[in-house]
Amino acid sequence: MTPPDASGSIDGPLTTSIRQWCEDGAFPVMTEPLKVASTAPNPGLDGAAADLDGSHELARLGRWPGLLWRLQLLLRECVSEHVRPQDPWDCGWWRVGSPDAAAGFRPRRATLLLVREVDMGALNTLLDALRTKSAIYEKPVRVLVISEAAQVGMERL
Repeated sequence: MTPPDASGSIDGPLTTSIRQWCEDGAFPVMTEPLKVASTAPNPGLDGAAADLDGSHELARLGRWPGLLWRLQLLLRECVSEHVRPQDPWDCGWWRVGSPDAAAGFRPRRATLLLVREVDMGALNTLLDALRTKSAIYEKPVRVLVISEAAQVGMERL
């Protein structure tokens, strides 16, 4: 994954919509280890992902308080498997051409994978690899496909 642009603009309604979709089926008990949807291109996607992954909170806190916050999160992850809605997600853009990484992927924390519009063959390869392993995911994984047109069989945000 390539990290989202943390300086991306924040679109409040878009961020709220994506967060709600990500959290649905993830909390308080994970009932959907993998969810896939599509959405139209939007310049606020990086900002929404950076909000979800905690980048904006780190910037707000500053260097030392931010480091303390990250250490507290890491400690909690080591001590407890319990995922909380307010905990940061791993967020990033899928790097085309990495189907082997998808086949071996096991999320270390709740994950949002953003996928830029790609050919359907590459997208299906990625989704098949993730679906094959999703039954053993201990943390929720969300895949958001960015495309002008709605994708057949995918929820549209």
